[in-house]
Amino acid sequence: MRLLLTIGLSLCLLSSIASQAMAQYQNPEWIEVSPAGESFHVSMPNTPKVETEKQGAVSGHRYIALTGVATYTLWSITNANYRTDQDTDAYLDATAELLWEGLLRAAREQLDEKARPLARMTYVRELPPEGLAGREYTLTVGEVTGTTEFFVAHEHIYVLLVMRKPGGDWSREKFFTSFRPSSDSPAPPKIASGGLGPGVQGVSPDPTDYNRIFTGREVTQKARVLEKAEPTYTESARKFGVEGRVVMRAVFTKNGEVTNLHVVSKLPHGLTQKAIEAARAIRFTPAVKDGQPVSMWMELQYNFHLY
Repeated sequence: MRLLLTIGLSLCLLSSIASQAMAQYQNPEWIEVSPAGESFHVSMPNTPKVETEKQGAVSGHRYIALTGVATYTLWSITNANYRTDQDTDAYLDATAELLWEGLLRAAREQLDEKARPLARMTYVRELPPEGLAGREYTLTVGEVTGTTEFFVAHEHIYVLLVMRKPGGDWSREKFFTSFRPSSDSPAPPKIASGGLGPGVQGVSPDPTDYNRIFTGREVTQKARVLEKAEPTYTESARKFGVEGRVVMRAVFTKNGEVTNLHVVSKLPHGLTQKAIEAARAIRFTPAVKDGQPVSMWMELQYNFHLY
């Protein structure tokens, strides 16, 4: 009788411990993670498992923390092929390819033949310009969905990824908003801003100066577009489901050329460049001021939609 009582008490104790462990697993105590030798700080739901990552010229570490319904992953990697003259937008495009075709390839290849074509990674937005240049995408891999945010700082790349089971509760924003590069991490690459191009003079207060650039309100007759080709999609933009609008300001010169292109609102994966190419090919009749052909500022918008 005493033996049965002892066993019963032991089972109750083990059940209690298991319930407490499961509760802690489901409702984790978030901790600050700042590994030695790394240049970042982030909050994770528990102490992460650390793995070595190697994808071609890219190498570093992967930090993984699990809960009952979600997986929190951070890659801190270095690109040995980084060039100081590399365009930031192209670098972010390449980072998206690295994540989907490299870092997540093994997970996609584990899907069955029916589910594999349905896996996707979709562009959401450019992340705020403060700090590092970065982007956000959503992901679907089988029945698991998630969000990724990644950032570039010269040769350093930081990829944050949260994936969850259907209907699971997750602390996605807590993870993303906690990420901070260390104070000694390199400054982000700068994105060049547009300026007035050659061959067209800037704004002059002299109303008789017909060589300056006029606004639409100042001219007698606005520039009239004769032919405007629509830009085409890039394969990369289709792959990542990019949709939206590219907005630019440009000068329609009195000589019939489109110059001084300033991108106001851009899109990734080559669509901004496609819009610029289409803008430069516009044929038009120049604006007129007091009977004289003049150069004029114009706004151009190109909409991209997948059908």
